[in-house]
Amino acid sequence: MLYQAYKKVFGETAVSDFHTFTLPTSSEADFTAVIFNDLHKHSETLQALYKQVKDVDYDFVIFNGDCIDDPANHDEATHFLSELNETVGAANKPVFYLRGNHEIRNAYSIGLRNLFDYVGDKTYGSFNWGDTRIVMLDCGEDKPDDHWVYYGLNDFTKLRNDQVGFLKRELASKEFKKAAKRILIHHIPLYGNDYENLCSGLWGKLLEKAPFNISLNAHTHEYAYHPKGSLGNNFPVIIGGGYSMKSATVMVIEKKKDILKVKVLNTKGEVLLELTV
Repeated sequence: MLYQAYKKVFGETAVSDFHTFTLPTSSEADFTAVIFNDLHKHSETLQALYKQVKDVDYDFVIFNGDCIDDPANHDEATHFLSELNETVGAANKPVFYLRGNHEIRNAYSIGLRNLFDYVGDKTYGSFNWGDTRIVMLDCGEDKPDDHWVYYGLNDFTKLRNDQVGFLKRELASKEFKKAAKRILIHHIPLYGNDYENLCSGLWGKLLEKAPFNISLNAHTHEYAYHPKGSLGNNFPVIIGGGYSMKSATVMVIEKKKDILKVKVLNTKGEVLLELTV
């Protein structure tokens, strides 16, 4: 290979395999999804959890934050990202990555944005999978912007405020109102967190009457299920476990016709929850 001002000799063209997947039409009702959270780059935990769902014929996968945590550089981030994608078969299955507070930290955190495709350049959004509406939010960091650990570099207050407008538009949208089922998913719980979520004061009033069928959360590293109304929540809340082999969980969502089921399993394959909503 040669590259000079007036002479260039090129080598062979690099070609990879082609991979495809098919998205559902709006009239399709059935799907199955798998959700992981808080893996914190622990390969052993990922593989143990995937072993419990590898025989599930899932349509897509969601990683609900703190999976590629505190990335120091490109190689460190892409090493575990590659393992995540290869494990769940991302070449042929759509995979959604939600940002947790630990994806925001360390030197390469800003570089992570270049590894994903954000619709409208937003780390939050919504979409339909068949006749189910899925709304994804981004809580940002878990401490106030003025906390010393951020050195004055954060402005997640604006991010949270921006999502107030997004939520208002989403809850009023035709797509949301016509959906057969509605799933809310974000990393830090609004209900059942160890301390008050910084988003609660902004989003709480909008969500207290919102007709979601389920909210799927993470962050606390402790599996929990909070039935509708138990914490002022207008919908059931499920919080996934942590990265240790003793506390880690994986969720399986199955939608068939007008029935939505959620199953939570641990690394041993024990069923912690089976819920129909």
